[in-house]
Amino acid sequence: MALRDLYNDPAKFKYNSKDNKYSKDIRGGGYSGQPWQKVKPPETIDQLNSLTTEALSLDYPIRGGSYEELAARQDFARIDAFLSNYPQGKAFLDKQKGLLFSNPLMESGRSGGDVNTRVYSNGRNLMTQIAEGGTGFRHPVSGLGRELELFENTYEYIVSHKNPTQNRLINLFNIKIKKQSPGELLFSNSAAALGINTVNNGELFFYTGGPGSLYGLGTTIIQRSTNSLGVPMDTSQAPLFVGSNYRRGLFNDKIQARPSTTIDYSKLLGASKVSGLKPNETGITGADSESIETQNQQSGAGYIRATKNPSPDVTIFSSTMGYNKIREQQQRKPGNLTVEDFRNKVIDTSTIQTRDYGKLNISTRVGIGDPGARPSNQRKNTNDKWVEGQDKVNMYNIETLTSPTGIEGFSKSNGNRDIIKFVFETVNNDIPNNSNAMFFRAFLTDYSDNHSAEWQSKKYAGRGENFYTYQGFERQVSFNFKVAAQSRYEMKILYKKLNYLLSTLYPDYNSSGFMRGNFTKLTIGDLFVRTPGILTSLNLTVSNEASWEIAINGPEGGDDKDMLEVPQMIDVSVNFIPILSQLPQNGVNSPILLTAGGGNSSVASTWLNS
Repeated sequence: MALRDLYNDPAKFKYNSKDNKYSKDIRGGGYSGQPWQKVKPPETIDQLNSLTTEALSLDYPIRGGSYEELAARQDFARIDAFLSNYPQGKAFLDKQKGLLFSNPLMESGRSGGDVNTRVYSNGRNLMTQIAEGGTGFRHPVSGLGRELELFENTYEYIVSHKNPTQNRLINLFNIKIKKQSPGELLFSNSAAALGINTVNNGELFFYTGGPGSLYGLGTTIIQRSTNSLGVPMDTSQAPLFVGSNYRRGLFNDKIQARPSTTIDYSKLLGASKVSGLKPNETGITGADSESIETQNQQSGAGYIRATKNPSPDVTIFSSTMGYNKIREQQQRKPGNLTVEDFRNKVIDTSTIQTRDYGKLNISTRVGIGDPGARPSNQRKNTNDKWVEGQDKVNMYNIETLTSPTGIEGFSKSNGNRDIIKFVFETVNNDIPNNSNAMFFRAFLTDYSDNHSAEWQSKKYAGRGENFYTYQGFERQVSFNFKVAAQSRYEMKILYKKLNYLLSTLYPDYNSSGFMRGNFTKLTIGDLFVRTPGILTSLNLTVSNEASWEIAINGPEGGDDKDMLEVPQMIDVSVNFIPILSQLPQNGVNSPILLTAGGGNSSVASTWLNS
């Protein structure tokens, strides 16, 4: 019957499947006995209307109205049938027993020989809760009966009315935390019965069951925290700093409270007698015997404090920075490219080696730049040039050098200074003494220098072996270098130099239209210094990890007219055939591996044999 037909003519309602049976619902035959509660389907329209009316009843005085009360009865019968069924019901009840016994052990009332928070009522409390569903009343599942609903059985009441010697937390404090006075008994005879380990200092508490068990089988052990060496941290051995503003503990002992003076946290690093700190510097005042002034210096693994004012009898901290110097240290602000040697500020500078670095850091020494050090007052518009943050070698444009005076372009005091000099020079075919130099940052990898000799073989009649005649040699040098821009202003010059370097593999035409090749002078440290040769290949690779310049000021700003959409980092692979300026030949004085020596005017043989 369609729902629309039933709505138009309710009198024609008929349930056609009322004789269907629940049977053989297990694969291969058999009956599970489910559902646990079978509901008789409505046979007449009046029965159907009655169910509808109950479902739409007012949500008062019980939640869900009269329908909720009916549903609670059905739930009670259904779950009661399930719990009475074997083995499903018994397995459920056994599991609940184990889960409750896995609860933490609390100081509470007892039921059946154990605390009531870890005892299960075999489903009685569960069924009580189901029967009162919708009423708003809650019945705890724990306990043999409903004793946990009584205030005198709660944790708050039990603990507040318990003898202190039987209180677990007080015993834990006395045994594991409180510092023992001479002749004082730290624990009562009931400590072991409460699960407190009075023998092993690294263990605080243990009991059967609990979260460390499996369904109540096993024990739960609570350990002390340990340091990085795995040693338990015993707070009872810690020094006790008590000022005048102390309070009294449970046993009338002094306990540290809030200091009576304002603490200057910018100057506070700790407190010890040898530091010579004033009470207002430590934030603790007091003139009694337990004042901070009487405390001895703390010491231990990883703990050291230098004296504030060194004296002749204090030499152990002579190579460390004193308290007052540590306090004077300032955070290095963006834009500050100077480097200070902290060793100049130790108590006795004569005990260590120091150096005045001044501005000799990597950013200013070889011009590598530091874009992240842009001062805070120049960070609103990052398009503004900040020269100190740029890589000076990347910004060094193509330069025309002249031989032999062009060698001055490699001076370590020049603006193109790098830790290792690295330059390509393209010889001017019309003016051979001139060359166009491209300086790149020496991010060099995979350097390889292959040497091979060529011999011609020949056989004579009647001889089986080969006879060899020396014909010459071949040399191939290969290496990789990385081109990386640190700022937007370096992009244009880097691509200008890289583009010109690639063009040297293409022909150079003279005024008559004849094609000429290009010779290159290579400089890599002192392996090659302006050594002429032939570039046979240049391979460019863009790493998948490299960023691209997107040439967009922002969705609102449109295109960046000064930029192009190009990679910010490129790996370049080079193959080079050197042509040595001196005759290569056998001998210790032949400059083959090194084409220059320790100075610009000396040759390799002079340096190697000096």
